[in-house]
Amino acid sequence: MLKRRDVLAAGLVLPMAAQAAPAKHHSQSRVPLVGAWSLIDAMTVQKDGRTGPWNDLPRPYSGLIVYEPNGMMSVQIASARPPLPEDVDFKNLPADQQLAYLHSYYAYYGRYEFDRAKSVVTHFVVSSLDPTEIGIDYRRKVKLVGDVVTLTTIPRATSTSGSHNVLSWRRV
Repeated sequence: MLKRRDVLAAGLVLPMAAQAAPAKHHSQSRVPLVGAWSLIDAMTVQKDGRTGPWNDLPRPYSGLIVYEPNGMMSVQIASARPPLPEDVDFKNLPADQQLAYLHSYYAYYGRYEFDRAKSVVTHFVVSSLDPTEIGIDYRRKVKLVGDVVTLTTIPRATSTSGSHNVLSWRRV
C-alpha cells in the first residue's frame, strides 16, 4: 500500500521530471545548436569587405543566445555603456538619457528552425525590443567548430546596405 509521503513525493518529482525531459517529439531536439551560448565577439562586414564594430556600437559586447529543444530561441546583446550611478533611478532619467542606455541593448525571441543540409538557422521573431522586427524571419549561416558557433547574417532581399554581421558564440 502506498503511504501518503510516497504519493506526495511522486506528485512533486513527476512534474519536475516532465519539465526537465527534452521534447523528443520535436524536430529541433537533435539540433547541435540546442543550449546556451555566450557572445565572444561581433562585427559588421561592409559591402566592400571592411569590418567594423557590430551595428556601429562600441565594444566590449556581452550577450547570450539560447536555443531550446522545443524550437524556441532568444538572444540578448549589450554593448559598452557607462554604469548608472547607484543613487539614480533609471525611470527618472530624462527620455534622451534612457534612450541612450536602451540603444546599447538588443533582444528578441521567437521560434527557430535549423536546416542541417544548408547549415542555416532561421529565427522567426515573435517579439523584439525593435518593434519593426516583429514577424520578421532572420536567416543565419551556421559554422560550428567545437564549442564555438559563428552565425553570419544573410541579408534580407529588402536590405540596401549590403553589409552583414558575424557573431561568434561559445557554449556555456
